[in-house]
Amino acid sequence: MRNMKDNEIDALLEGFGWATLCMVDPDARPYAIEFSYFLENGDICGLVHPRGKTAECLASTRAVCVKICDSDAQCRRYRAVSCFGIAAFEKLTNPIDVARAWDNLEEQLQLKNGEYSGYKKHYLSTGKSLPLLRIMVSERSGVTISPRNEPTKKEVRELASAVD
Repeated sequence: MRNMKDNEIDALLEGFGWATLCMVDPDARPYAIEFSYFLENGDICGLVHPRGKTAECLASTRAVCVKICDSDAQCRRYRAVSCFGIAAFEKLTNPIDVARAWDNLEEQLQLKNGEYSGYKKHYLSTGKSLPLLRIMVSERSGVTISPRNEPTKKEVRELASAVD
């Protein structure tokens, strides 16, 4: 196992869209949720509703860890990144910001354009604010047991589609 270089950490963050958000509740018990994310200006963002246990945890402390892992079934190849930062909820009300958030999520998850159009239309037509969880990353680290310069899943898909 070795530490990942910055460009390898970037590749994992950019190539995935699914992570675990780790927090601590008011009683100092660990709590985690899985969520889809996208990257925006160095921040990790997700469309997470500000209610329930997540909101309770973040009201207690906004310090979080976002964990992204990629492994084969036998863990012979493994990449894991931890991003530490401060989380805050935002309410997106500007239609341009609402549309951009859904578009960014589609792109990060490598979905076809318009996959979330129903959700986007719902928020745009009702005027409801879109809850955005923004994690301002202050520190990150990664480990891997995969060879250096291995192509990301995104690069493999792009190469495969270029051949077809």
